[in-house]
Amino acid sequence: MQRDLLTLDELRLALTHIPADDRETWVNIGNAVKTEYGDDGFFAWDEWSQGGASYNAKDAKSVWRSLQPGHVSLGTIIKLATANGWKRERKEMSAADRKRMKAEQEERRKARQAEIEADEKRRDAMRDAVAAACRQFIKQHCHREGSSPYLDTKQVGAFGVWFPRCSVVISIDNEAMRAEVWPGREVKRFFEHLPNPRPDHISFLRIQVGDVVVPLRDVNGTVVSIQVIKPKGTKLFPKHGRTSGTWHRIGDASNAPVVAVAEGYATAASIHMATGWPVAVAMNAGNMRRVVPLLGQMHSQARVVICGDDDPEVEGNPGRKKAEEVARAMRVVAVFPHFKGEAA
Repeated sequence: MQRDLLTLDELRLALTHIPADDRETWVNIGNAVKTEYGDDGFFAWDEWSQGGASYNAKDAKSVWRSLQPGHVSLGTIIKLATANGWKRERKEMSAADRKRMKAEQEERRKARQAEIEADEKRRDAMRDAVAAACRQFIKQHCHREGSSPYLDTKQVGAFGVWFPRCSVVISIDNEAMRAEVWPGREVKRFFEHLPNPRPDHISFLRIQVGDVVVPLRDVNGTVVSIQVIKPKGTKLFPKHGRTSGTWHRIGDASNAPVVAVAEGYATAASIHMATGWPVAVAMNAGNMRRVVPLLGQMHSQARVVICGDDDPEVEGNPGRKKAEEVARAMRVVAVFPHFKGEAA
């Protein structure tokens, strides 16, 4: 591991050999630098970033703040730099220097680990705050009966969804570590007090009459987030709201012989209306991999069927590809329903 001990000056030299134009590489390099050097490494990363054609100083600062240490190691930088012609100058290090560098690396590792744990606690706290706000919103400002242009367009029913009684804003403040519900006339007050320009630590989800509110529940059936579907089909989620391992329930799966899983609400509702099967709405193809085994554990009497999106006109047909991958990995059946009109 001695080869992974780089001073900041060595890091800056190594980075000059790596192109800064690919965003995925850019983010990965940032993760590696922040993991190893913490905020001390920002200057080196930002200096290197400026070599990219799309460099934006504000974007770089925002991305750096969002990077989560621990996901990418310094070895990634060394590998990429070496592949692009970087050769580290080998200088004989004294035992004392080697010991010092290892001690510094261990201190940085401990500091990064502390940051990771603190970030995880903050994320958990914000998820909890957003979940509580979503439950408050549903309980106090929604009702079961309502109409929606989206449901009318998709020609599907309202299965377990909610309709807002009035306009509502759910505000999320990362700095204050809270999420608040602003209903009716308070919406105007929220926007009157919202700083302009809006600081990065404040976000909000605006919900209006005519929207569809889809509750997302965990394995215990507790609402932990929501999806808001606008009249024209735009789908929104509150920042920090959980989606991984959550789903919306359509129908009673307690004694069902078959339980289906679909990505979007309209597709799931169409399947339920056509077959009578209970359907889990996973929200996206990636979440299916987490939802399917949970359903298998909860409903061992049922056969789990993945109802994937088949979009041959989309390059690579990602919906079908992902559904087939999950089906193979989870050893379940994947089918690809076709509907008249659209479903999503």
